[in-house]
Amino acid sequence: MTRTNYTLVTEFILLGLADTLELQLILFLLFFVIYTLTVWGNIGMILLIRSDSRLHTPMYFFLANLSFVDVCYSSTITPKMLVDLLSEKKTISFAGCFLQMYFFIALATTECLLFGLMAYDRYVAICNPLLYPVVMSRTVCLKMAAGAFTAGLLNSMVNTSYVSRLPFCGPNVIHHFFCDSPPLFKLSCSDTHLNENMTRTNYTLVTEFILLGLADTLELQLILFLLFFVIYTLTVWGNVGMILLIKSDSRLHTPMYFFLANLSFVDVCYSSTITPKMLVDLLSEKKTISFAGCFLQMYFFIALATTECLLFGLMAYDRYVAICNPLLYPVVMSRTVCLKMAAGAFTAGLLNSMVNTSYVSRLPFCGSNVIHHFFCDSPPLFKLSCSDTHLNESIFSTFAGVNMVGVLLVILASYSYILFSIFRMHSGEGRHKAFSTCASHLAAVILFYSTAIYTYLRPTSSYSLGQDKVASVFYTVVIPMLNPLVYSLRNKDVKEALYNVFTRKRIPSFL
Repeated sequence: MTRTNYTLVTEFILLGLADTLELQLILFLLFFVIYTLTVWGNIGMILLIRSDSRLHTPMYFFLANLSFVDVCYSSTITPKMLVDLLSEKKTISFAGCFLQMYFFIALATTECLLFGLMAYDRYVAICNPLLYPVVMSRTVCLKMAAGAFTAGLLNSMVNTSYVSRLPFCGPNVIHHFFCDSPPLFKLSCSDTHLNENMTRTNYTLVTEFILLGLADTLELQLILFLLFFVIYTLTVWGNVGMILLIKSDSRLHTPMYFFLANLSFVDVCYSSTITPKMLVDLLSEKKTISFAGCFLQMYFFIALATTECLLFGLMAYDRYVAICNPLLYPVVMSRTVCLKMAAGAFTAGLLNSMVNTSYVSRLPFCGSNVIHHFFCDSPPLFKLSCSDTHLNESIFSTFAGVNMVGVLLVILASYSYILFSIFRMHSGEGRHKAFSTCASHLAAVILFYSTAIYTYLRPTSSYSLGQDKVASVFYTVVIPMLNPLVYSLRNKDVKEALYNVFTRKRIPSFL
């Protein structure tokens, strides 16, 4: 649904804080003084921290960022409020309203995150003072601050796009002094319960979808069933075997294999989200999936795919620290840090999937319910919606781009440093060992990213259902099977552990 079909409102009226002239003048003077103090106080703090070298520490770095956010945050709201207190016409354009809302939410989110980072900084400084220079290095602090700003902008993009797409065709009087979502929900001439509490009942007519699958002839369906059944069996046993092998051999209790065990767990779940349903459909005439089942499948697919992307990035970072900073490796990649990194990857995957799935599930599906795919994925679902999905597709592509390209840049940067360090090694044995530990990871990354980027980051104009199905088979079915094979065949430690399992007479400890 594009907004041009529904929106008659081109500007809003902000009622403000007072309706009498005397009170407006008093409030103007009060808020003018407060705003002046806010700007000069925070700018003064930034200049003071910048000018005094004794304040060039992580604590004051975050404080300077907080001061910058406070100046921008206040400047998003207060100048417009001051103007309205002295004017009779308290209007704001449609675009201006949502621009104000966008920066307000972005800066408010960033400020929340900065408070969390400042608390973490104090925790490290007081509870782990010896590790403080390493954990809170300048590079780490810059990345943390950049992450806070990026998260704020992305969170605001999601929330503002939700509200801006509502139809406003009635009153345009906002009972507030700035554009915020609760009063704007009240003005919409649609049922905003969907936006406020995400219900779907008013718009969705489709109750189930039909998955066309990969083949339309019985002979080909039987061949594909046997092929994918074998692949799925190898995937499950290969990855479960890798997890048990790492758990049973104490020599594999290192950060590298900890992340590999997590990757194997993700691959089992990832494949199990898609393949069992696909196998059932290959043998059945009725290839339907319920509305809830479709988006539940899509939710876990996106969550696990995102987690896999992040795990590849963490594994590249692990190799970078091990090869380029071997003396700091036990500290930087301690067990606690690895657990936090893995937990962060899973959490980010679940949150990213929540945002993307909610976007697609809120689309109205009132026409065809035939999905030209073998599982519920966003590109074919966008094609089925009876609304304009341009905004949704753009946001989905943005999230996919940030996740995949962002992690890919981390991987490329890590391996650039690794290659530089390897070429500086004088020992041929050292170079060979470094190459062997990285080659398997690079092979897995190339397999996964080549198909995923082709599917989700190419222009929508070049989208082909047939080509997308083939690419999807690789990253949903084939690659989860190949990962344990790649790591076992290319990794000396894994091969030795396997040899010990098969040659020793006693029953392995994990049994």
